Formats: sequence, C-alpha cells, structure tokens
Amino acid sequence: MAEWDGEYGHYRQKNTMKSSKRWFWLGLAGVILLGLVLLAIAPVSNPRTQGSSFSRFPDGYGAWYAYMENQGVDIQRWQRPPEALMAEALMAEAPMAEATMVPMTLLQVMPPGVTPFIGTWNDWIAQGNTLIILGVSQPATEAVFSSQISSASGEVQIDTRRRRSPTLINNQDNLLGDRYGAVVWQQAIGEGQLIQASTPHLAANAYQDAPGNFAFLADLATRSGQTIWVDEYLHGYEQLTPEDEQAAGIISPRSWSMYLAETPWLLVVVQAIALTLALLWGFRRLGTPIALPTPVANNSEAYITALASVLRQAKSTGFVIEMVAKAERLQLQKQLGLGSSPVPDETLVATWAKQTGHTPNTLTRWLRLGQRAIASGRQSSSLSEQELVDWLQTTRKLRSDPPP
Repeated sequence: MAEWDGEYGHYRQKNTMKSSKRWFWLGLAGVILLGLVLLAIAPVSNPRTQGSSFSRFPDGYGAWYAYMENQGVDIQRWQRPPEALMAEALMAEAPMAEATMVPMTLLQVMPPGVTPFIGTWNDWIAQGNTLIILGVSQPATEAVFSSQISSASGEVQIDTRRRRSPTLINNQDNLLGDRYGAVVWQQAIGEGQLIQASTPHLAANAYQDAPGNFAFLADLATRSGQTIWVDEYLHGYEQLTPEDEQAAGIISPRSWSMYLAETPWLLVVVQAIALTLALLWGFRRLGTPIALPTPVANNSEAYITALASVLRQAKSTGFVIEMVAKAERLQLQKQLGLGSSPVPDETLVATWAKQTGHTPNTLTRWLRLGQRAIASGRQSSSLSEQELVDWLQTTRKLRSDPPP
C-alpha cells in the first residue's frame, strides 16, 4: 500500500520496519530457546563417573581400557558389589570340586569425595590377589603441581602436590616418587599386593600423549600375570544377575510377540486419536497455504525514489519545485487548449478560471509560490515547511481537477 509524500509530491511505499523487527525478535527468541535446550541436554561430567573406563571425558579411563585391550591383556569390567567379587574368586576347578582360589587384580579409581575402605580387602588381598587404588588422599607438600617423574616405563606426568611421606613408608615400596615423597607405593599383605597412588588421574584420558603414564599403569596391573578387573560398580554401573532381576521384578521380553502382548494398546489408540484430531483442527484453522505473489520490479519508481532521496539530502527543494512547476504548467496549458508554448501568467489564470469555474486566487498563489522558490535558487528555498506542503497539495489538486 502506498501513501503520499508531501515533501516531494510522489507516492512511496509504507515503512515495513515494524513487521521486520517483529520477525527479528521472534527469530532471536527461537535461537535463544534452542540454545537453552541444547545446553540442558548437553552431556556433563558426573563426579561419580570420574575415573570410569566408560567415560570419554578427560578424567575418565576409557582410552586406557582400550589401550589394554589393544595390547591383548585379559581385562574386564566388574559391575557388581565387592562381596560378589570376593565370592567369584572361589571356583570349583579341582577334581574333587574343592574350592580353589583364582588370583585376580582389581583396579579402583576413586571418585571425588569417596574414601577407600582398604581394611575390608585385607583378607581378600592376603589370599594372593592384587588391589590397585588410585586417588588415596595424602597431604599436600611443597612439590610443584606439575612434574615429570622418571620410571622404567618412561617419564610419567604427575599433576598433584600430594605425596606419601617417606617417614610413613616402612615395609612399603616406593614405586614412583621424588624427594618430597611417594606418588605410587606398594605394600605386601599375605600372599597379595596392595598398590596405592595419591592421584586418581595416573592414566586418565587427558594423558594419552604423555610418554609413560599409560605404560606405567599397565605395568602395575599386569606384573602379577592375573586377570584384571576394573571396578565400575564404584562409579554407579551395576549389572544385575538373572536372580537379581527376578527378585526386583524385572522381566525382559523374550520376543516381539510378548512385547506387543504386554503393550497397553488402549493408551496407544487414545493417543493416536488425540494426535489425529489435533492435526485436523490445525489444518482446519490454518487452511491451505497461500503462495505470496512475486513482486514486480518497477525500475522507474525505484529510480525516482532514489533521486528524491538524494535531492532531499542535498536540500535542493528549489530545483525540485522548478522541475515540477514547469511540467505541471505545461500539462495545464495543454488541458486548457493553450498549446505547449509558454503563455503569460494572466492568460493562463484567466483561461483556467473561466473553464473550471474556480476563483483565480488558487492558481495565482500556486504560480507565485513556485516563482519565489525558483527565484531563490536551486540549492535552497525561501519557502517555509508549511508553504512547501501547501504548494504540493495545490499541485495535486490542480492535477486531479482538470477543466471539462
């Protein structure tokens, strides 16, 4: 829809900035909402899963577990309570079905805030098993936070100031340490070994590029030649036995037919009907989509609009009035039958008043205002804003009310 531009006497399109701003804010709100949803569903590191071999975060041990598998090491994940692990160690393999011990190595990476209960494992360790605990709390020392400590497996990157004091290592072996104390130490308990470390990140995913971290922990876990178990029950992963599932009332469907037989079809049907009614109501309310008409480019209008903008910036109202006045005067002469050659103002006014029946004052005033604006120069105008508007409105009236 177009409206009259009173300053330059032509039609221009109404401003569509209001509609554009509305769509801009709607789009911005949609982007913000989408960002909040993505932020809400983004995976975050759970403190309990820190040190888990299932974790791919920097503090996880997924890369080290894959490293051990690629080395062909017999390594598995334990996802049941510790009591079940102790019972699992006893297997009837002797000819007389005597219970014999199958030694194993258990790796525990302590999550933040969890204190290892070493005493409960003493009897199990004494039977020839190996327990490796990473993340045993020790006091901080004056050691630098990040340091490289040499070992038989290469340089081991250690990022902690915590050390086991040398005065506390009596019948224990310092496996990795410096002058401030031990980072990894070993203690014999009966026939087995207890290995502890003051850092839970000894071979975390963040140290994949460290020269000796993965190899050093691998050497600790494989030196006894036992099957290696990684404690995932400690990180919240639990694998139920069939007896546990039955006791908890968990029945896994054995086939699709059983699954379909147990499905509440009434609820499914009600939901399908509700969805269908919602879609039908939506189509009825919105109707069929209407294609927007393709706007036809008007080069002449675009040129005039651009020229008007330039003249307005240059404040060349005198030039505009001169051009408009000449064109309108020539058009009026032709309508009055006076030809295209210039005629005196008195002749033009008298002829116009006679043919239209209007008083000559209207045309006389229009001619005088135009002449005054032209006489003042093309670069500026002596007309006031209101006089300029009146002159343009009179111009429009003269064009819309031609003589009979």
